[in-house]
This record gives sequence, structure tokens and C-alpha cells, in this order.
Amino acid sequence: MHIHANAKNILLEGKPFSSILRFSIPLIIGDFCQQLYNAVDSIIAGRYISTDALAALGSAGPVMNIVIFLLIGFAMGGGVIMSRYYGENEEEKVKHTMGTALLIGIIFTLVLSVFSIVFSRPFLKLLNTQKEILTDTDNYLKIIFAGAIFTYLYNFYCFGIRAIGDSFTPLIFLFISVAFNAVLDILFVVVFKWGVEGTAFATVLAQALSSLLCIIYTNKKYRLLRLNIKELRIDKKIVMEITSYSLSMSIQQVFVYVGRIAIQGLVNTYSINAVAGINIGTRLDSLLQTPMRGYVNALTTYTAQNYGAKKYNRVIQGYKASWIFVAVYTVIATLFTVLCAEWMVGLFDDNIEVIATGKGYIVAIGWGYFLMCLIVQSQGVFKGIGLLKTFVISTFTSIIFRIGFSYLFDYYYGIDGMYWAPTASWVIGGTYCFVCMMIAYRKKLVPLAMSEMQSQEPKDNSDDFYDLSENGDIKSGIDEDSNLWVGNKNDDDYFDK
Repeated sequence: MHIHANAKNILLEGKPFSSILRFSIPLIIGDFCQQLYNAVDSIIAGRYISTDALAALGSAGPVMNIVIFLLIGFAMGGGVIMSRYYGENEEEKVKHTMGTALLIGIIFTLVLSVFSIVFSRPFLKLLNTQKEILTDTDNYLKIIFAGAIFTYLYNFYCFGIRAIGDSFTPLIFLFISVAFNAVLDILFVVVFKWGVEGTAFATVLAQALSSLLCIIYTNKKYRLLRLNIKELRIDKKIVMEITSYSLSMSIQQVFVYVGRIAIQGLVNTYSINAVAGINIGTRLDSLLQTPMRGYVNALTTYTAQNYGAKKYNRVIQGYKASWIFVAVYTVIATLFTVLCAEWMVGLFDDNIEVIATGKGYIVAIGWGYFLMCLIVQSQGVFKGIGLLKTFVISTFTSIIFRIGFSYLFDYYYGIDGMYWAPTASWVIGGTYCFVCMMIAYRKKLVPLAMSEMQSQEPKDNSDDFYDLSENGDIKSGIDEDSNLWVGNKNDDDYFDK
């Protein structure tokens, strides 16, 4: 079954840079709003509970994000495959992929949630979490893990909608959710005095609302994504394909946060104020990287769709166009980080030691943003064209060096030296990604693009006549000199003549 031509979206036509940018803007805003969930929780905790509460949320972050991004990676893997089938006009495969991914994703989420709730406290002890914040951190994580199913459902339907070209609609529901989260934070923490647990309840309820709205809208609006009972089945062949992609995405996210957990164990050896400051810096880093992450997610969808449609020249053009965004983002993000770090950290807490620590950390990271862009830009293309091993290895390389540099720099230079570990690791990771990207570009993308161009060249056969207009479109009609039909073999009228 094929998708009607009118269902095509901006990623398969138009200028690559403007197409990707238009698609990415809702993703960027959406990612920023997602980051606001934790940022709002941290601001409320720091201002209305205590610095200890702020440190508790920060210590919970890496552990929580391993679970959350495992789920997001699983949902993202299904979305990339759906994008490819959508580009190939295979509606039946899109539906089969969606039905299978939904079922196995729900099962995976429930099992992971139970496991995480049971082992959260022992794991926090392994990370040297200080006794003053251990109970609050554990309670926060248990509540978040109990509501993880809403996180998966929201992201699953978001990636499904984006796979067919709609990146704007999920943003509306996310706006509502973030506003709802902020209101509940104030109600539960400031009014009801529920402490850290109140921020967790607010987050879960807000995510439940966003997932419900997204599911209802998707089923009413998009016939292609509307599943009936018969389509909710597990196809073994599709399971293998989804698992391949999803594990790659999930493992990548796990590597990132396993690295942060390893570093968190080191951070937790310092004072509560230092822990809070570095955790604020981590939150700000995530917020500042939202434009690049959103653009790369759009680049991945663009690449997957055009690669599936065998439009290899557009894949190359999209990669080249992405350098414009990388250059602009790097300049703005680095300057903003260096000049406004103290002000940003001060929004979370007014403690002098907290501000000094957070500022030092975020400024050091800001100087490495170009290298970070080099890594994620290449990874976006790797995912889109199916180079999953390269994608995973590139992430693993960066994380291993980040952990090693953190402990090495801390040993020789103390906490001030540890700030520079992320940037140092990006030097290694960026170099590896750029070299792999150039190899993939020359040995895979360029030959495919040349083959595509050759297949589109007009044939000069005795029974086929082609007349190209000035804009390169094939014209059909009766040749006045030969009195023969001039047209495209794919034109039904040609065969009638």
C-alpha cells in the first residue's frame, strides 16, 4: 500500500537548509520545554525548599535520565524506521512498525520501571550520595519511575507524528504540559509544602496530560497513525529492525548518562554547595544545547526520509547546509555562556559558592560547543543512513574519555580542572566523528548520488522521446516535426497514444 503523493512533507522537497530549519524550530522549542520540566523543579526547590533539595534533584538527574533516555531512544528508533518507510511510500510498513513498536515499548517500559524503583536506593548509595540528601533523592526517583509510561507514550507518538512530517503539533501539547507542571510545582511545593516529592508529582502529572492529549489528537487527525486492534501485534521481522535501531539509540543515551553517573560519583565527594553548583551547570548545559539537538533531530528525519526515497543528492545537500546552523549556533551559544553564566546560575540559587562553582563549570563547557556540534551533527547523519555501529562507537569514545579526563584532571588540578573534562573529551570525539563522516561521505553518499544522477539521465531510444523544459521538468505532447508522442513512460497518456 502506498501513501498518496499529497501526504509528502517539506523534508522531501524544497531547499534543504530551509526545509530542515522549518522542521527543526518546533523540535528546538519542544526540547527547550522538556528541559524546563527539570529546570523549573530545580528553581522551585532551590528557592522554596533548600540548597539540599536542589542538590538532591541534581543527584537524581543522571540516574533518572538513564531510564528516561532509554525509553526515548526506544521511541526514537521506531520513529527513524517509520520515517524511512514513509519516504518509500510504504503505508503498510509504517503501520506495522508503529503497532509493533508501541506494544514492545510498553512492555519494555513497565519492566524497566519496576526494576528502577526496586534498585534506586542501592544504586544511589553506590554513587556516594550524601546522607543528607539520600532519602529525598530516592523518593523523587521512585515517583518519576512510577510515571515513566507517560514519558514513553508521549515520545512515541511525538516521533510517529514527526516521522510523517509534522513537528509542530507535539509542541502545542508540550506548552500546555510545561505550564501545568509550573502551576503544580507552586501548588505542591509552595502551598502544600510537599517538598521534593511535590516536584516529582508535578512532573509526572504534567507528562500524563501531554501524553493523553498527543494520543487523542494523533488518532483523530492522522489516519496513517491510527491503529486498530488487529494492527497492535508483534511482527518478529519488524521487532528485529526496531530493536537494532532502538538499542543503538538507547545505548547511545545510556553511554551519555552512565558517563555522567560516573562523574556524579566524583562530584558527590565535594561539599553540598559544590554538588548543587555543578548540577546547576549540567542543567544549563542541557538547556543551551537544545537548539543543536533539535536541529540534529530534524537532520536525522530529513536524512532518513530522503535516503529511503533514494534522493541521495538531497542527503548530501542537507549535510552541507547543516554547517550553516553549526557555525551560527556555536558563536551565539559560546558567547552567551561566557558572558551570562553567573546570571544564569544565580536564577537557581543565591549562595556564593554555588554560583562560583556553577559558573566555572558552564563556562568551561561553553568553550567546547563547536566540538560538541561536530559530534552530534555527524551522528545525525549516521542514524539517518543506517551507520549505527559508527554512531554508537562515536558516543562511547566521547564518554570514556570524558570519565577518564574528569578523574585525571580532578586528581592533578582539583574541581577547577574537572570542569574542562567535557571539552577535552569532545576533542577526541569530534575528531573521530569528522573522519568517519568524511569516509561515509566519499565512499557511500557520493557514489549513491552519482548513481542517482545517472539513473535520471534521459535515454535516446528510437521509441522514446524526451524534451526537457528550462526548469528540468519533462514535457509531454505531440512533436510537430515527427508527429510522434513526446513524453515520459510513466505518463499514462503515453501508452494510450
